[in-house]
Amino acid sequence: MINQYFKADDTLDWDFLNQQSWIEDMENCPQEPDWHGEGNVLIHTQWVIKALQQLPAYLKLSLEHQKVLTLAALFHDIGKPATTCVENGRITAPKHAKVGEKKTRHLLWDLDRETREAICALVRLHGMPLWSLEKDNPNATVIEASCRVSNEWIWILCYADILGRICEDPDDLLERLAYFKELCLENECFYETKVFFNPHSRFKFFYERHDYPQYIYDDTGFELVLMCGIAGSGKDTYLKKLNLPVVCLDDLRETMGVVHGDTRGQGHVIQKAYEMGKAYCAAKQSFIWNAMNLTADLRMKLIRKFYVYRPKYKIIYIETRMENILERRKADIPAKHLWNMQHSLEMPMITEAHEVLYYRND
Repeated sequence: MINQYFKADDTLDWDFLNQQSWIEDMENCPQEPDWHGEGNVLIHTQWVIKALQQLPAYLKLSLEHQKVLTLAALFHDIGKPATTCVENGRITAPKHAKVGEKKTRHLLWDLDRETREAICALVRLHGMPLWSLEKDNPNATVIEASCRVSNEWIWILCYADILGRICEDPDDLLERLAYFKELCLENECFYETKVFFNPHSRFKFFYERHDYPQYIYDDTGFELVLMCGIAGSGKDTYLKKLNLPVVCLDDLRETMGVVHGDTRGQGHVIQKAYEMGKAYCAAKQSFIWNAMNLTADLRMKLIRKFYVYRPKYKIIYIETRMENILERRKADIPAKHLWNMQHSLEMPMITEAHEVLYYRND
């Protein structure tokens, strides 16, 4: 699928791209002249791609990795048309990277997951180097990024993003980028993923937001498995292999006679599920929490709920083609709701749990 964006000579296929509505949206999206004197989002994107492909660090990469960076450059501002507004007389696009990540995932859904998510991570994090030192915990910021995608790749893309614009302070931006690289090198996570003493040390570092990773021995006594995936992805089929007790929100809704849209009834379902989960935790019994768990906030809420019992958290993410999902759930969930689920999905990250497993069934 990645090759549909490229011609036989491995350059971007602009004949194909110019037929895409999102390219037209980028062309029609203005930018603040003080920050982007080159013009609209599409002009900037084309300049970024050209700058990227001339960078020595990019030229050292394999062709496969160059294509990943090229697509990340192509999509890096795809979220701007949906977020651009005027604030205090200036054109701005708040949260365009977050929106862009989701739109990129939608467009590349059937690309192999590892490649797709590398591109999505680059889209989400392309501006992070310029603000990394201003974060509450700069060390954790760059370490967490390294667990998603190479910080060197983020640096390369951000470098091209700076070169591909006309602005008042390019030297300041390049200086910030240099500080980002130094911060990553100091934390041993520029060229590689940050190495932790063990999965429990990594989990505690991100859960408790330590200033620097500590050597923490694993004192967990049982496993809490969080299923994750859009309705119709195949979670129920997969969990049958695990041979563990299951807390299933869908089953509880059916048993308790709660229908879709019954907010009060849903509250009772959640309360019953928590009671079941706490009983398993108190008995140190490993179990499965079977729900969609599509956002990081929902997953973190569950992790906090049972944290006092010291479980080992495992997230199992399941996905499949959207046509499979639409076919499997056409009888009970409207298609627009299933598409909304895909749009709201935030991929589970290794920073959220002791272990994250990814499966695709097509």
